[in-house]
Amino acid sequence: MTNPTLRIDDLRLGFKTWSGTIDVLHGISLHIRKGERVALVGESGSGKSVTARIVLGMLQQLKSARISGTVEFEGINLETLKPASRHALRGTAMSMSMIFQDPTSSLNPVYPIFTLFREVLQRAEPGIDTETARRKAIAALADVAINEPERVLESYAFQLSGGMNQRVMIAMALANNPALLLADEPGTALDVTVQAQTLRLMSELVEKHQTSVLFISHNLGVVREFADRVYVIYKGNIVEQGPTAGLFDNPQHPYTRALLSAVPRITGGGIPDIEDDPAQFLAPLFAHQGYSEKELLK
Repeated sequence: MTNPTLRIDDLRLGFKTWSGTIDVLHGISLHIRKGERVALVGESGSGKSVTARIVLGMLQQLKSARISGTVEFEGINLETLKPASRHALRGTAMSMSMIFQDPTSSLNPVYPIFTLFREVLQRAEPGIDTETARRKAIAALADVAINEPERVLESYAFQLSGGMNQRVMIAMALANNPALLLADEPGTALDVTVQAQTLRLMSELVEKHQTSVLFISHNLGVVREFADRVYVIYKGNIVEQGPTAGLFDNPQHPYTRALLSAVPRITGGGIPDIEDDPAQFLAPLFAHQGYSEKELLK
């Protein structure tokens, strides 16, 4: 049996403070197979984002962070790698990439999109020339249904909408065909229509490239459509896991049931039928002017 793309075993995280160590993660364990889309769901502050940042190696340099446990990527224990070797795994071919929660603040506002995109491509091809980089960037933006990729490449992040910036981030994250994509609530900053379109495009792209995904979200409606399996995290503990359909149909843990019951639902008989009678709405408006209902109907 081949190694999973990502395996986390007994991951613990604490932060040292003046009053002592504050424990955040209490023994997280999960795995993601090749091409599998796994969701990590829970409320804000439950430990979802810090888990992804540990995988990417973003918290290890903090002096206050206390991390223990095993994080393996493609069978390699990441904690045994030197910082330079771990940094080399970010954004390169068959490595890992991350989509952050707020796309606009994640893109440097002082550089046009093409400059940022070329830096991403240079992670896999350090000597890539401008023409080749532009051609690849245009193709990547076209993959996420951006109709005017040339204009977008010459734009700055603040000149684009949140949905457009999110698509740019997805295109950048997948440009070098990573083996693992860490998606930290990629639809939070978007309205529901743009969110649905963006996540559908991301789903199609990761399936096309056979990319494994750790999808972090508190939106259970999106998770149900996107993920193959789900892990539920509560106060730094995995309290339930399982195939998406089974977990939604028969949740076992009280917290999972509470999350599902918190999903907004449209109840009742829908919008009531209202007679389209102009006199009904205009009569009060003109009554004080001495118009009778008969005169109004004329």
